[in-house]
Amino acid sequence: MNIYDSHTHLNQNVLFPQWKEILSQFIEHGGKGLVNAWANEFYNENGLTIAKEAKVIYPDCFVKCALGFHPDDVSSLEPLKETLQNLKELILKNNDLVVAIGECGIDLHWDMSEKPLIKQQEFLSLQCELAKELHLPLMIHSRDAFQETFDIIKQYTDLTIYVHCRWYGPNEIEEMLNTFNHLFIGFCWNVTYPSAQNLRDSVKKVPLNQLLIETDAPYLSPQWHRWEMNTPDRVEIIWAAIANYLWLDEKNLWEQVEKNFFALYSK
Repeated sequence: MNIYDSHTHLNQNVLFPQWKEILSQFIEHGGKGLVNAWANEFYNENGLTIAKEAKVIYPDCFVKCALGFHPDDVSSLEPLKETLQNLKELILKNNDLVVAIGECGIDLHWDMSEKPLIKQQEFLSLQCELAKELHLPLMIHSRDAFQETFDIIKQYTDLTIYVHCRWYGPNEIEEMLNTFNHLFIGFCWNVTYPSAQNLRDSVKKVPLNQLLIETDAPYLSPQWHRWEMNTPDRVEIIWAAIANYLWLDEKNLWEQVEKNFFALYSK
């Protein structure tokens, strides 16, 4: 059975030194495609390195990257417009490897002193404009900031939006579904956490042709391995849990997720 991880981080500093071993393990479990995302220059360069080398070493596996800037890094990105111009040039130079912009968005969960809201809003808007210009999907990160994020991205209903991981409850999901014509929503292992009933309810709100499954590795390991490092091969366990929540045949769910993965990431 073919499996896909729509949002992972082999380009993260913990996983990057062993990315070939981890990717091989993913392929052994049936892995046919993954996209590395993140958020600053270091991760962007690592994502490109993996995509370039994997194209030669693992030609039968779709390994691409998203380039962009996470809201947590906004304080180090001055001037913002120059940063975006550099990002644009990097994407154009590596057009065959880059399938989305992000992850980007607004995060109000942690200490805000180094990432004021107004700066996060400005930089999200700039990345929305870039996605529109380059005709690329926008990969959204939002935490404790639904309205702040939504107020910006709702101005770009022509974009393809991929809402990654933490996206609140069913009411917010419904508002997103009613606003965007080209929307995909990804779920990962946090749907298994005891406190995450809101997310489990949200899974049931998402039409099957808009559902994606991701690991967000090395983050968000399964509840029963909560403090271990997460890896892309665990995506098949997430898929089994979600199939159980939806009372779906596992094979049918994966076939639909495969279609969704390529609907999002194929140019």
